[in-house]
Amino acid sequence: MKQGHVVELDAPSAPEYVSIVRRAVEGIARRMEFDEVQIEDLKLAVGEACTNAVRHGCPGDDLQHIAVRCTVQDGGLSVEIRNDIRDCHIPRVPDQPDITREGGFGLYLIRKLMDEVDIVWEPETAVVKMFKRLSPSAM
Repeated sequence: MKQGHVVELDAPSAPEYVSIVRRAVEGIARRMEFDEVQIEDLKLAVGEACTNAVRHGCPGDDLQHIAVRCTVQDGGLSVEIRNDIRDCHIPRVPDQPDITREGGFGLYLIRKLMDEVDIVWEPETAVVKMFKRLSPSAM
């Protein structure tokens, strides 16, 4: 794949579509020649971001969707997960997760697995921007 190529997906905001998004990102990563560990990191991070979007978006609305934008960049892959939100607060991403409670590991894992992560809150929209660098041997 060449720098600047963009792949966009629009999936319903439902758990059964998360695996489809993960597989699409996996296919792009394989074409870019990421190594197996990096591909698994990408799949897990994208899966966590999509799961958060499904859980914390507008779960009662069947018309909601998750927009995914993958951009091939010089030296890596940029992935954006965008979803509509209402009445949601900006989450705090702890340095260490609280293992005494269930949940709350998604954003922590995303930050550990990806090279760059930015969470942008726009009016009624959340965007998780992630970047994974190709290993030097693949470039």
